[in-house]
Amino acid sequence: MYIGDSKNESRYVDCCKYCFGNIHKEETIFHYIQKESMLCGKCRKQLKLINKSAKFEKLKITMLYEYNDFMESMIFQFKEGRDIALKEVFFHEFIRNINDKFRHYTVILMPSSKEKMMERGFLPLKEMLSECTIPIIEPFYKINNHKQSLQSLEDRKLISQVMYRNEAINIPKTPLLLVDDVCTSGSTIFSAYHKLLPHTYNVEALVLAVHPLFVEKCDEKRLLKKSGFSIL
Repeated sequence: MYIGDSKNESRYVDCCKYCFGNIHKEETIFHYIQKESMLCGKCRKQLKLINKSAKFEKLKITMLYEYNDFMESMIFQFKEGRDIALKEVFFHEFIRNINDKFRHYTVILMPSSKEKMMERGFLPLKEMLSECTIPIIEPFYKINNHKQSLQSLEDRKLISQVMYRNEAINIPKTPLLLVDDVCTSGSTIFSAYHKLLPHTYNVEALVLAVHPLFVEKCDEKRLLKKSGFSIL
């Protein structure tokens, strides 16, 4: 199977990037015709698609997948197992839409701690967006390894006390797209949003995987809307 990379070149993918099985295993007709995928059909079926958005205050957050056991396993293998070959898998099925819809934006990455970056030897979120053609900047940093998913609900709200903005990095006068890989309570995204204010251009957020309780909260408040993204 040939797939195009970020430079519109083609390369052959004959096995699943995650399980190393045949790329056509349990593949749908849709994906077979498109001939663009990095996961086999069996692995893709284990991902729970959301592809919806919710608006909090003035911030629209687009959510791609639910953070289920399979997504957690893939992210763990990529980050902690340093399986860099998985980097393009996560956003790949949406990347054309992202590059097109947000082509006039600047991507703002949510930070990892310096400790974790040194331990891994790479910045996971930036690698996940290797196919992204939109300018990317990293104006935030964490002073310690405050992993949101391991915190209590109250402690998650303390993210603003460990995440800081690097004032030496100028925020461009363009619309901004805040991007994170995992959203547990929304505290990191909301903290970043408020630290960027006042910003007179549009600000949106994009999250790869969202905790089921966050999705449930959005649904209960009737905030979930169709995002309009189509996938490969």
